[in-house]
Amino acid sequence: MKYITYFFRIVVGVIFIISGGVKTVDPIGFSYKLEEYFGPGVFDIPFLQELALPIAIFFVVLEVLLGVFLLLGIWKRFTVYSVLLLIIFFAFLTFYSAYFNKVTDCGCFGEALKLAPWTSFWKDIALLVLILFLVFGIKYTEPLFMPKVNLTLTGLIFIGCFWVVYQGIAHLPLIDFRPYAVGKDLKKGMNDGIPQEDMIIYTMENLKTREEKKLSSDEYINTNIWQDTLNWKIKNMHTEIIREAVLPSVHDFVIDCGNEDTTEEVLNEAKIAVITIPFAKKLSVIERAELRKIISDLAKKNIKFVVLTNEPEALSPIFSCFADQTTLKTINRSNPGLMILKKGVVVAKYHVNDFPAVKEIEKL
Repeated sequence: MKYITYFFRIVVGVIFIISGGVKTVDPIGFSYKLEEYFGPGVFDIPFLQELALPIAIFFVVLEVLLGVFLLLGIWKRFTVYSVLLLIIFFAFLTFYSAYFNKVTDCGCFGEALKLAPWTSFWKDIALLVLILFLVFGIKYTEPLFMPKVNLTLTGLIFIGCFWVVYQGIAHLPLIDFRPYAVGKDLKKGMNDGIPQEDMIIYTMENLKTREEKKLSSDEYINTNIWQDTLNWKIKNMHTEIIREAVLPSVHDFVIDCGNEDTTEEVLNEAKIAVITIPFAKKLSVIERAELRKIISDLAKKNIKFVVLTNEPEALSPIFSCFADQTTLKTINRSNPGLMILKKGVVVAKYHVNDFPAVKEIEKL
């Protein structure tokens, strides 16, 4: 039992650190996921939607620290029971999402790994089983190092977590797992999906013996049973999904400028600056000033640009094109944000706090 507990402690600790770590890199992205859960289509808790970011920060840092505590073997009762409560809560969320088909991706591993709702649920159940072993074998959990070493490591990791979170909020995520990351080809991303594959299944009935058998469409043709009308007839036929469709990684990048689809035009430009504004009404005075400045500088240097928002009327008199808000939030975690495209390839991205001088854009 001692060695089983030790092994499971490592497994659960590493999973919690990885899961929390990828979300720590992109806390704003996780807050968007929480907003989905708190929204009217799921739990309908509007006041928590306003607190989604601080809640996200709390959970991602807690997840990493609990994983570290498990590996170090410190504060064992607090750690093991906290992990147990957390996984029960996550299991409830993933079951609710899967059963009622409310949130198609739990965000368990941020943008790094997308899991289907039922896959997420069974992953949580597997973790729950491992954690129950830790609960029953709690007496076998011992500190890995001396108290001072454990506390020093914990403190450094705690500080590191908040530094990474700060970078992801005040600037851009240190690691970008999204399909709009620097270096990604959006045109290729629009065509990397897999279509759904179907097959017709025939239920054949023997006219003499009343025997039934099922044949795929290929078997139906190859066996020539369709010609034997004296002995067999089609009793039933239906379509089965052989392979589920997989959406392209870039599946919702559509630009509507004055009721005209200009997506292809933007993707084929030799160089174009794409300014994304997912929350036009929430722009502060400083952010509006930064927006006007970058637009003015780009215009003076004759660098092509397009302003994208889901609320064009809120930006008046600035001319802007319409784009889906979820897409805008995925492209850039900043409001406003800047992305530079060359023939559809992302060559640079900037947070509003780091908007570059136009000379830098010219050099790209």
